Amino acid sequence: GLSGWTANDWSQAGNFDLMAPRADVDQWTQQLIFDALRENWVESPDSLAQRLDLSPTAVLGALGAYTQAGRAIYDLNKQVYRVRELSREPLPMERLRFANQREETATRFLSNNAVEVTSVKDAGGTLQLQGNVTDKSKTYNPVLTIDRDERIIAAECTCNWYQQNKLYKGPCEHILALRMQHARQSQ
Repeated sequence: GLSGWTANDWSQAGNFDLMAPRADVDQWTQQLIFDALRENWVESPDSLAQRLDLSPTAVLGALGAYTQAGRAIYDLNKQVYRVRELSREPLPMERLRFANQREETATRFLSNNAVEVTSVKDAGGTLQLQGNVTDKSKTYNPVLTIDRDERIIAAECTCNWYQQNKLYKGPCEHILALRMQHARQSQ
């Protein structure tokens, strides 16, 4: 899919976008946030959240979806989002929804109620999550730590993907599913 992330091989292989927060935000709220961003063309997520009386998590989730779809970019230096329309016609958000197969699989685990958060510990500004993800007849046990900005800063899983790649190619679908389930329960 399209994204505000660079297309360099090292960036694509690292799947940095999967380490960033991703909230599940309904289409109406996403459009409301994007329309508000278009009013000023550039704005910080906190400013948008305050102006629209929405949670910062919802605003970041919507902006992340628009960034992935190529309609917004994040300015790291100024820590603001900017509108960036790539075409006259809106791009098909549903087709661009998932960054890769692991994110799509994680979403399927949630739809099938196959994810359980077994432990949440607040450790000085970070959250440590543990859980179980059932895939067919096998249960995996992901563990992850997220920071105040909801980025994954450490993670482990009992699956083969993690054993072979650690986080060098991004998190496995079980780690993603655990983070998504925790976000769903926290709303």
